[in-house]
Amino acid sequence: MTEKTDYSLPILMKRAGELLAQRFGHSAFLAGQEQAMRSILSRRNLLVVMPTGSGKSLLYQLPALMQNGLTLVISPLIALMKDQVDELARKGVPATFVNSSLGLDEQRRRLESCAKGEARLLYVAPERFQSAAFLNTIRRVKIARMAVDEAHCISEWGHDFRPDYRRLKGFREQMGSPLVTALTATATPTVQRDIVESLGLAPSEVDVHVHGFDRPNLALKVVRVASSGEKASFLDAFVQARAGSGIIYAGTRKLAEELAESLRRVEPTVAVYHAGMEPDERSRAQEAFLSGRSRVVIATMAFGMGIDKPDVRFVVHVTYPASVEQYYQEIGRAGRDGKPSECVLLHDSADRRLREFFIDLNYPARDVVEGVADALWAIGENPVMMTYREIADLCGEDIKDGHVGAAVRLLDEAGLTRAFAGEPTIGVRLCKLGSEILSLVKGASQRRVVEAMSAVADLESTARFEMELSQIVQASGLGDDQVRRALLALDKEGMIDYDPPFRGRGIEKLAETLPPFERIPIDWARQETRRAEEERKLAQMEDYLRSPGCRRDFILRYFGEETGVECRTCDRCEEGGQAVEGEERSLPYPEIAGPALAAMLHLRFPLGKALLKRLLKGSRDKRILEWRLDRNPCYGALEASRADIDGILNDLMRKGYIDTQSGGEYGSVLVLTQLGQKAAREATVETRKPPEARPQPPKPTKTEPRPPASMEAAVLECLAGLKFPVGVGKVAEVLTGSRAKWITEWQADKLAVYGAVKADRESVKTAVDAMVMAGLLERNDNSSRPVLKVTEAGKKRLSPAPARSPLPPPPAPPPTQPKLEDHFAAALDDLVRELLVAEAEKAKEILPRLAVFHPREILKRLEEAFATASSERVAKRAAWAAGELGGAEMLPFLTLCARSPIGDVRRIAASAIGKVVDRARNEAPALHASLAGARETLKGLAADAMPHVRQYAEKALTSFPARASG
Repeated sequence: MTEKTDYSLPILMKRAGELLAQRFGHSAFLAGQEQAMRSILSRRNLLVVMPTGSGKSLLYQLPALMQNGLTLVISPLIALMKDQVDELARKGVPATFVNSSLGLDEQRRRLESCAKGEARLLYVAPERFQSAAFLNTIRRVKIARMAVDEAHCISEWGHDFRPDYRRLKGFREQMGSPLVTALTATATPTVQRDIVESLGLAPSEVDVHVHGFDRPNLALKVVRVASSGEKASFLDAFVQARAGSGIIYAGTRKLAEELAESLRRVEPTVAVYHAGMEPDERSRAQEAFLSGRSRVVIATMAFGMGIDKPDVRFVVHVTYPASVEQYYQEIGRAGRDGKPSECVLLHDSADRRLREFFIDLNYPARDVVEGVADALWAIGENPVMMTYREIADLCGEDIKDGHVGAAVRLLDEAGLTRAFAGEPTIGVRLCKLGSEILSLVKGASQRRVVEAMSAVADLESTARFEMELSQIVQASGLGDDQVRRALLALDKEGMIDYDPPFRGRGIEKLAETLPPFERIPIDWARQETRRAEEERKLAQMEDYLRSPGCRRDFILRYFGEETGVECRTCDRCEEGGQAVEGEERSLPYPEIAGPALAAMLHLRFPLGKALLKRLLKGSRDKRILEWRLDRNPCYGALEASRADIDGILNDLMRKGYIDTQSGGEYGSVLVLTQLGQKAAREATVETRKPPEARPQPPKPTKTEPRPPASMEAAVLECLAGLKFPVGVGKVAEVLTGSRAKWITEWQADKLAVYGAVKADRESVKTAVDAMVMAGLLERNDNSSRPVLKVTEAGKKRLSPAPARSPLPPPPAPPPTQPKLEDHFAAALDDLVRELLVAEAEKAKEILPRLAVFHPREILKRLEEAFATASSERVAKRAAWAAGELGGAEMLPFLTLCARSPIGDVRRIAASAIGKVVDRARNEAPALHASLAGARETLKGLAADAMPHVRQYAEKALTSFPARASG
């Protein structure tokens, strides 16, 4: 058998060469094509990894003319199928396509043509295999080979995973397991293995051809910038100085629009292309670029698949892509004619936040998915015909429309929802029965549209229904515009009420009630694995940005080709290759740059740019002092303006001394690169001695200050000791030891409680709010400056203040609970901090460890965290923890949470109140008043404007015992 194959292969290759010249007009195969063709003609399965523009499509088009049977081409590029088939027809290759742009009759006619052997190639999208009619027809056709284009879409580790590709293995088996040619422009060795396995093939059954990643005509460059303004300025100058056409890739639709508006000043013909545009707008933009009417197009990653424009002279990335695969595929659209072309990537270290944002959107946390599910089931209608943005608005500030899409995908996979396809969805209500409408319509288009609607809906009812516009297009055999015009005419004639296409994606809820979230079968381990893979790709992309060696060599090694290339055209080779990161270079403005770098070297943790500038200027900013940054040897070392320091820091970022990274809730922070660390150690800096300890205010001479038993006692003593009524702000200033002028004028610094509280002012304000709610204080809100007054209950609680009594103070009563030792208090502080920022599952694990502490100590820390929360997550988590850990003592705090302007905090507070009340059923009768107050709070939340808040409040109300309801 082997001898026969070896003997016949030269004859087959000769015939392939003849067809290559006769039908395709090429005198010889391109590099890499001939080796792959030998595998195909030897009847081998094949995986081809070759970059865009290297002639992969020839590897299934030419063999289709030499084999008996049909070559089935699976491609996601529906919009380009017609162009590809038309081009093959001009070359005398019988080919056709079937997709949703065709009517059902035309689809059947084309499939019958394939069954008769009249077509050699059939192009379909992977979604087509979900059609039972298609599968029934295709089983009657002899499939010679299955060509899987954009094969990286089958791999979860690829940069453009599509679930429908994963089903190809099963469909291939139904078709008799034909030979496979899988083709992709980008696949690492890991992705290559996954493609082979996902198609149901063994490695021994597949020939893998990786070739053509070395593009000598592409000059790869990375240009460091420090701001979005610098990016816009660079583009203006770059485009003005370059001839020929180019593609500029932006990371978001908004950025693409903004850059286009800016660039039109120097290039009036610039076009914009992104997924948020209408289909006809995108088509016009693409055609303008391909025809040359627009020299430059600014686009998101939605642009470029299947674009065959040979003379693209430059590709610029304004924000870097999510992976090296995506980057190389996009720059592969430059220089397909073999002429020199530039590929420039503008690198602002802050761009990493955009990539991390997209990862967070695609892989939402459990509480985000739970919030989306709660919002969907709180909406009365089914299906939910709302955009993802409208749904996100119901979920709270932390949930974006991208989160909703990812959460719905997980709920779909769990069998809880069914998202409609991303086709425009229309709404129709019949004003007459369908049979009557058919007897009245005049135009043929209107009749065909009504008949098409009858195929997907019951027209003998006047109920309203929704359907995808593409369903009517397919069933009627009309074009999209014809269907829209016919529907508008029917609406105008009073036969239907027509709602134009809905721009969202309808969601059908497959369960009447939402099951407990922990029972929803979501594979969280798989989510974490996929997220980790995305983070790994991001790290590899940043390795490319920072690699000191030849950029072409990095690309070749990444895709598994031979290494050791020195292109002599990339920015690294031009700057001296490996020496670029370590070479000697002078600091910009060393008198400023030296202290800046040295200050960063001596930091215990990284800072943002604004705080670093304050440190260098010697600011007495609250955080500078609290974090002891005034002990840094470079504190106050610079007298330059903050604008000058800012400019030098930006220059240090451009030149590779400083980088940025995520600082969590503190935003972006600055870090030293290896080059920056070296320069910092060598910098000559005139450091200063740590500042002397700040002198403490003199202590009262009459009597030693007595520390208050609690924050509550301190507030009461402060108000009792002041000569004039004050508001909460001035109370906070006294207790925290402020040096404000009024303090000495009113002799407030002589009070025993002056400076006695080690807490920030917000914590004091939170305590005052709680005391007002508890009836110990009253707030006079009628004046322009509300003041506080101690109530009778507060006076009873207040011990005589030592400064106003000639008698020595009575001994403090023993505390009801032993005071926590310092190490226990520190442990509790650490646990609460960890609880407030941890992921949901981790937070649940921390709860049992907190149970050993007294609830009042926990409450004190939760109140402080809630009052000073800088993120919605901390506020929500504090309310949740109060409900999980506390008894009735938590009710005043939860009542405060229930007044939050944030819907999700109110929702969680409602649920938490219900839990606390349920636990308090058997507590002492003295608690009944608190329970009744909590019930009134919940009754208010049950009338909240947000549905999911109402839902949780109503559920919590059922927890109340009968004796608490009156």
